[in-house]
Amino acid sequence: MSNWFRGIGHWLLIGALFAHLGGHQALLQTVAWGNMLVSFSGSDTLAVAAKKTFDGEHPCSLCKVVSESKKQEEKKPALKAESKVDVALPAVIALATPIGVPVTLATPVYQGEAEGIVLGVPTQPPERA
Repeated sequence: MSNWFRGIGHWLLIGALFAHLGGHQALLQTVAWGNMLVSFSGSDTLAVAAKKTFDGEHPCSLCKVVSESKKQEEKKPALKAESKVDVALPAVIALATPIGVPVTLATPVYQGEAEGIVLGVPTQPPERA
């Protein structure tokens, strides 16, 4: 049963992508061109019918609907994610010290000699605790 749902999900995803990317308009335009080619070839040769079909000067009603749909889609603003980068840089802040109150700031600065620093080397854990 889960394979059936997975297959349906895949087809729904493909259909949604097809519609989102304008596949329905391409499909309708293809159908319109096919109908135009058939109707024009009834009165003219196939070469003249193909030229009339694809020159853009003889659009059928379905071609007009597709072009209007494309124009409406172009006018519609796409969803834009506004990405604004806020950079927080450290800045110097001047603080007014209260009168008569000593203020000490802790700074992470080592003020000893370099020989006083012992770097720990990872050791092997004991075999028995």
